[in-house]
Amino acid sequence: MERAAPATAALNVVVVEDDAVVRQFLKDTLEQLGHHVVGEAATGADMVRTVLDAEPDIVLFDIHLPGLNGLDALRQIYQERVVAAVAITADRDQDLVRRALEEHVLAYLVKPIEAHQIGPALMVAKARFGEWRSLQEENENLRKTLENRKTIERAKGVLMKRHRWSEAEAFRRLQRAAMNRRTTMVDLAQSVLNGVEIDL
Repeated sequence: MERAAPATAALNVVVVEDDAVVRQFLKDTLEQLGHHVVGEAATGADMVRTVLDAEPDIVLFDIHLPGLNGLDALRQIYQERVVAAVAITADRDQDLVRRALEEHVLAYLVKPIEAHQIGPALMVAKARFGEWRSLQEENENLRKTLENRKTIERAKGVLMKRHRWSEAEAFRRLQRAAMNRRTTMVDLAQSVLNGVEIDL
């Protein structure tokens, strides 16, 4: 069996496979690639416990596991923690592939697996996971920006009503007061909404 080429960046990986021979092959290959196997499991229930305990970069798992299958186990994991996932199966069924992708599986390997296939699959999963996290962060930043804008708009409305200021005047005074206090406009606006008396 050919040896796998070393990886460019070491990853912490949990290996989940009910076949002990295949599991050992996966572990050996990952170590040859320079990755760290930080946990292993042979059932879906153990997969959930091991991934949540070990907090790996990637979980490499067989879909067909005793008891709880791999996709259902992954769904349980995602309720508490998001992790990059690479699925392994002997099936070539397109419906199963579709379901795997719906469960946030980022790469897919079909048995029999060759050593040279594992490294690229992990790199693809890592890259796609990074893209997903970036999108999540962008969405969170956008949501926060919109929330901040709403807070400032509401505070301006309070000040306009309280002092009979124009919208521009209320904004200018909030901005100047925030600069003088070395705080953010949104924090100052929240204080206004909380009823704190502020000299503007």
